[in-house]
Amino acid sequence: MLPRILHPEQLQGYRLGQADHCRLALLSNPDQGACTMFLEVHDPCDRVPPHAHHHAAELFFVLRGTVIFHVGDRSITARGGDFVLVPEEALHDLENPGPQRLYLLTVLSQDGGFADLLQHGIPTPLDQEDLQVLRSL
Repeated sequence: MLPRILHPEQLQGYRLGQADHCRLALLSNPDQGACTMFLEVHDPCDRVPPHAHHHAAELFFVLRGTVIFHVGDRSITARGGDFVLVPEEALHDLENPGPQRLYLLTVLSQDGGFADLLQHGIPTPLDQEDLQVLRSL
């Protein structure tokens, strides 16, 4: 497989449901490698409901902003430049306390159907602010 480059303007954002505010853009899927990688954009005060990934660890790299992870009965705060690893099977959620948007680069060690779920979500383009932030990193 040849390397490929994705420019921010080429990314297609999706929301998983009507009530979701988070925008997700797939960067790679299991057809292109062993893991699934995607960009997450969370507006201030956005919170992802508690969930777990069966047979998959989840690695987050905070590109910009602040995020609070709740894993089990613990909470940890991460900021731009931090890596956070959530072990497989761990019940977790995350929230953006604000005041700015949160940008995460996220890797699932095993897809478990997530890429397909995402690609069947609601198309929601990244906006000019998102593109400017991604270009400035």
